[in-house]
Amino acid sequence: MTEMTNASGPDISFYQDNPTTPQRVDFVKMKTLADFVIIRAGQNLWSDRDFAHNWAEAKKAGLPRGSYWFYDSRADPKQQAEKWAQTLGSDAGELPLFADFEENYNGPHKGWQKWYDFLERLKTLMGKKEIGIYTADYYWTPNAPNPVTNPANSEYFHQYPLWVAHYKVSRPRIPKPWKDNEWLFWQYTESGDGAAYGVESLEIDLNYFNGDQAAFQARFNVQPPTAQKYTVELNLRAEANAASGVVGALKQDDLIQKLETSGDWTKILREDDDLTGWMLTTHLVPVAAPPPPPPPPPLSKWYRVTTAVLNVRAGPGTNFNVVGKLNLNDVVEGLALSPDRLWLQLRRADGLEGWSSLDYLTPASAPPPPASTAWYRANANVNVREGPGTNFNVLNSLKQNDVVESDEVSADGEWVHIRRFDGLIGWCAAAYLASLGNAAPAQLSYALFSGVTYHRKWTAAPRDLVAHILVIDAAQAGLQFLVTPPSASDGVLCARKTSQFIKDFGMKIAINGDGFSYLDPAKYNCPAGGDPVKTFSYAVSRGAAYSAKLPDRPVLYISQTNAIQFDTPPAKVYNAISGDRYLVYKGNVPANLENQTIEPRTAIGLNQNGRSLILAVVDGRQPGYSEGATLPEMGNLLKAHGAYTGINMDGGGSSTMAIMGILGAPYVLNSPVEGGIRGNEAAVANHLGIRPK
Repeated sequence: MTEMTNASGPDISFYQDNPTTPQRVDFVKMKTLADFVIIRAGQNLWSDRDFAHNWAEAKKAGLPRGSYWFYDSRADPKQQAEKWAQTLGSDAGELPLFADFEENYNGPHKGWQKWYDFLERLKTLMGKKEIGIYTADYYWTPNAPNPVTNPANSEYFHQYPLWVAHYKVSRPRIPKPWKDNEWLFWQYTESGDGAAYGVESLEIDLNYFNGDQAAFQARFNVQPPTAQKYTVELNLRAEANAASGVVGALKQDDLIQKLETSGDWTKILREDDDLTGWMLTTHLVPVAAPPPPPPPPPLSKWYRVTTAVLNVRAGPGTNFNVVGKLNLNDVVEGLALSPDRLWLQLRRADGLEGWSSLDYLTPASAPPPPASTAWYRANANVNVREGPGTNFNVLNSLKQNDVVESDEVSADGEWVHIRRFDGLIGWCAAAYLASLGNAAPAQLSYALFSGVTYHRKWTAAPRDLVAHILVIDAAQAGLQFLVTPPSASDGVLCARKTSQFIKDFGMKIAINGDGFSYLDPAKYNCPAGGDPVKTFSYAVSRGAAYSAKLPDRPVLYISQTNAIQFDTPPAKVYNAISGDRYLVYKGNVPANLENQTIEPRTAIGLNQNGRSLILAVVDGRQPGYSEGATLPEMGNLLKAHGAYTGINMDGGGSSTMAIMGILGAPYVLNSPVEGGIRGNEAAVANHLGIRPK
């Protein structure tokens, strides 16, 4: 397969336009190279900001157009289909509509059952308009119905033509239920020459149609372009004369090797197929010999993961079992390349070994050595100073038996840099600290505020897991609660980090709240920063409700007198925040909780008399430190701290527990992992804040 044989064209979105310049995509220039273009219509519940312009200008240039919609699990599938149809209006384009399935937001509408709802709604809205699916084997295979164990549901998707993504290969890998050559379009690179195609981005996605230009025109009933493409062929003859028989033909720009001459004739060899014959010398243009092909890339020592989640398999191919998963920006050691150089044998720092596709790995520098963490217990009251010496100012002090974590010792060994759970960070004299070793104690407790105790738990079985729990006396006098208020009267919030929420609203404790969907920033303004977002379910802040309740979503209600209860609202709701399911109900962990997925998680629990409020966060996606928890494990964690009822909140990269530290700045107690980066805190929609007296 070559680019000259197959009809080809790019796919584009607003990323191909620089909004700070007056230029837009030059579709007239694009048409000189492209047979078609596929244009992003939108994502979630908003349209691509450049779609209307791109759609109209591509049509004006005479380019056949297809559109795609990036399915987003944070938004309702049917509403996404309706937004797509609304965006297209009466002009659905000449090529199919492609539903783009590749996201990893882990919203409430994830999974192939929701894809079904999306596609069925789209079919109803678009009538006989052809609909296809865009995906890649690495994503489709683990997320779609299994064709062996669930063949009927797998076959449902077979009705949709496939647009497949697979780079740096001579033929794409096709997921089931489609057959090996049963693809309609193939996105073969993300590194096309942007300028050559008339866009402002340096690179551009390029695609083949599974057929030549004539087949393309027949398949989609489009007219051939007014400027015809021609090929130039030249006969090769068996002997050095025009009367000799034809043995083959050369195409324009074929590279050939000269063997011998006879008068006006030259005998040549075409190296790619060993065709030999005679041709008139006047048709030849000497060129320099082509450079030898570059050697295959050497095996690098380290590689970085470039996709959100990457399977690690027992062998070099998708037919091997998955033995683990890598996350975005994980750095792994390269051990060997498969013979076809498409798969890497790798090892992660925690010992996980297996094979992953090189399509989603890029050579990287060696990871930084892990921080040398040690633990100490204060054997007396001791000052904490700004620097390693008595000449530095005193910040605060440790009390006897306080347990602290350290990441550094002064060069002379006399001072230790410590962190305490209340945000106290500084230097202590080593003489007043007793070493507890490098391993974290299995359980630690610390009284953070009046009526508030922090517990840190570490377990190694069935996997590394670090949990952070706050137990709060909800009946203490002077306690204040706050759920994040909306940024506008229509319930829109501007996403902010949990630590920023503490600072903005004067809270002393906060955790992340409900899941949320992103809104179109062109329609909703956040002048102080943050993306415009909307929570999934019910939310009330200081007596003002700003988000409607979804069916079957549990709600934590708080009255103005601090009466706290689940699902039965008080006469006047003052604050309320929603989760997505019960983790504990009437003292029991529900038996039907999904029990396989291991993730960072956030949860809220309440004991039976409503006096003890339990906030819990489990760190995850951090091999060697904490991998995460299942939903039943989270329920049992709440129960272990007295919860009679408990709910699951937004998790993954959102999971954050923060306090106002003793030094007057917000302090994050856990290790967030937004974007796959350890310690990186996510901006989220709403939060539950608490201010003890």
